[in-house]
Amino acid sequence: MTDQITELDISTVDPPVDVDRDMIDPEAVRELAESIRSQGLLQPVLVRPVNGRYEMVAGHRRLLAHQLIGAPTILSIVRELSDEETFVIRAIENDQRVDLNPIEKAKIYRKLKDKLSWSNDKIAQKMGRSLMTVKRHLKLLDIPPEYQKAVGQGRLGIAVAIILNEIDEESFKRMYFGSAIENGVTAEVAEQWVLDWKKTRLNLSPEEGGTGGGEQGIPEIMPTFQPCLCCFNPTNVRDLVYIGVCRRCSGEIRGALRPEKP
Repeated sequence: MTDQITELDISTVDPPVDVDRDMIDPEAVRELAESIRSQGLLQPVLVRPVNGRYEMVAGHRRLLAHQLIGAPTILSIVRELSDEETFVIRAIENDQRVDLNPIEKAKIYRKLKDKLSWSNDKIAQKMGRSLMTVKRHLKLLDIPPEYQKAVGQGRLGIAVAIILNEIDEESFKRMYFGSAIENGVTAEVAEQWVLDWKKTRLNLSPEEGGTGGGEQGIPEIMPTFQPCLCCFNPTNVRDLVYIGVCRRCSGEIRGALRPEKP
C-alpha cells in the first residue's frame, strides 16, 4: 500500500502507544499551535491504520497543537507499518529532536536493545550517532534515578555522572554526587574524587601514593582546584573538607561569607 496524504478527522487519530519522551513542554506546544493557526501545518504527521482508527507514528506535538486550537482535521500521511517499523521511525524522529535530554536519548537506545535486540553498533548506525555517544548514554541508565533526573535537567554533566558512578559506597556516592550537582565540577575534578575514594578503600590517605596490601599503587595525576566555600580562593580538591548541609543552608552560608563588593 502506497502512502496516502489526506485530511483526517482529528477524532479518529490516537496518540502514540509507546512514548519515548518523558515530558512534552506545554509552552512549546502552545507556540506550535499559534504557528499552525497563522501559517497552517507545514509538514504532515505520519500515522498508521489500526482497527479502523489511526495511531500517531511521528508528529505527536503537531497533534497536540491541533487539539489545542480545536482544529477538526489534521493533514496526515497514512502508511501501513508493522510494530517494529513504527517503533524504529518513532525512535529516529525523537532522537533527532534538539530538545531531547540525555536520559530520554538513553532510554530510546535501551528500548532498541531490549525490544529489537540491536547491538550498540547498529543503534549508532541507524541513529546517525557515534558508537561512543551510544555507549556513554546507555551508561547513564546505570546511575541512581535521582541523579538521572539531575542529568536530564542539565544540573549534572554526562561525563561527571558516569565517572562518579564508579563509587559503589552509598554514603560517598551521595556526598560526591550532591557536591557535583550543587557546585558544578569538571570531569577532571570528578576523576580526582574517584581516585581519592579508591585510595581510601586501600586504607591510604588521599595524600599518600604508596601501595596497600602489596597491590600496585595508583598513579598520581595533576592537582585540580575548586573554590573554597568560605574564602573563595582556589584550593586543591584534596585539601577541601566537605560538610553535609542542605541546599538552603548552603545558600545562606555562601551569602553570609561572600565578601561585599566595594
